[in-house]
Amino acid sequence: MRFTLPGFSLVAALGLLAAPQQAPAQGPASFELDSTTVAGFRWRNIGPANMQGRVADVTGIPSPSKTMFVAAAAGGIWKSTNNGVTWRPVFDNQRVVSMGSLAIAPSDTMQVWAGSGEQNSRNSISPGGGIYKSMDGGLTWRLMGLEKTEVIGRIAIHPTNPNVLYVAALGAIWRSNPERGLYKTEDGGQNWQLVKFISDKAGFVDVALDPSNPDVVWASSYERVRGPYFLRSGGAGSALWKSTDAGKTWNEVKGGGFPATMKGRISIALAPSNPRVMYTLVEADTAKGEKERPSGLYRSDDGGATWTRTNNSNTRPFYYSQVRVHPKNPDRVY
Repeated sequence: MRFTLPGFSLVAALGLLAAPQQAPAQGPASFELDSTTVAGFRWRNIGPANMQGRVADVTGIPSPSKTMFVAAAAGGIWKSTNNGVTWRPVFDNQRVVSMGSLAIAPSDTMQVWAGSGEQNSRNSISPGGGIYKSMDGGLTWRLMGLEKTEVIGRIAIHPTNPNVLYVAALGAIWRSNPERGLYKTEDGGQNWQLVKFISDKAGFVDVALDPSNPDVVWASSYERVRGPYFLRSGGAGSALWKSTDAGKTWNEVKGGGFPATMKGRISIALAPSNPRVMYTLVEADTAKGEKERPSGLYRSDDGGATWTRTNNSNTRPFYYSQVRVHPKNPDRVY
């Protein structure tokens, strides 16, 4: 027996095929769909719709270029060459879809780096599989190591030497592991050096270079414990760090108005037009005897020596801790 179903949707047709049938006396019925009918079916997405919508990072080439890249939390990397009017996937051939960070080399914009593993501590995140490099603007990619870090929160590339970059590796999501910390390469990713390690529970989530002196490096460590039904965001391993010798030695930022209590996630932004002006979005615990958390947005006008809290808002810091400064106006903050 042959059925042609030109007016049926695919779901209806499959439901009809799967439904129990009353067998006629002469024996069970048979069903066939001819090729013309099958060719007319229109597919539609029926799920799952769980976490693919989140965006982990966005980067682009400064104007007048119209090129930008977006890292999806669980959807690879997308590229636009017309200021976001249209997009195309450029990472579908790799063995990882969970992305954390993107960076374009300022001195060679054909070099694009992608750190896998979403850095936001949701209970629906997936691990990454290392750091990738493209030498042709995202057309092809090569795995450059750091697979065991699982989550890469930020990549900072030297402004004039594309072979020098820093990688803030947050570490495994659901367990402790020693493959986390702040990594540096001086040969374009052929070799990596762990320049700052805190513990097997505290990795690094952000790193930034002073645009006027790239030997000055800022980085934030973040201690977190993620479980299926709980999150401990913050701990003794969370801190803001500064190096003035390209990562050889480090000093923790303390005093001068910076929060002194237990901290969690910290985001960093330096004003490109005046690197003495910098901002940090800080998750901080309540001080003894105090009712208000010192969390919020902090600004320094003297390169991190002193700090002023300009805003006490820091909603869901484990998830939304991002801060950026306008390239020409140090007072315009996103």
